[in-house]
Amino acid sequence: MNTIAEVMHLNSNIVVIATKLKKRNKHDIFDDWPQCEDMLNIQQAVHSQISSDIPVLPLKFSAVFDTLFEEEKSIAQLMQGSGLANYQYKEVNDQFNAIYHLIDTRYAK
Repeated sequence: MNTIAEVMHLNSNIVVIATKLKKRNKHDIFDDWPQCEDMLNIQQAVHSQISSDIPVLPLKFSAVFDTLFEEEKSIAQLMQGSGLANYQYKEVNDQFNAIYHLIDTRYAK
């Protein structure tokens, strides 16, 4: 929060990505990652302490991040190479696409 507050006067084009989100236990039930308890807590903190104008987007924990570095490929490239990878990484890929879309539509000049 301190970092955001410090840089906001230099550039207000800020997006917060709530990373490494995962279900806490088998009783943690939600249909979409924006409903994840950790995501909601991060969003509430950013909006109440800094500004409700700052978008907060989810990025769930996934083994794909280790694989990206090992294979030196993008998520899209990994997904093209395997039907299983296409299934496993689709949700994370969709989350990245939502981040890219927000940046393109909100901050592109």
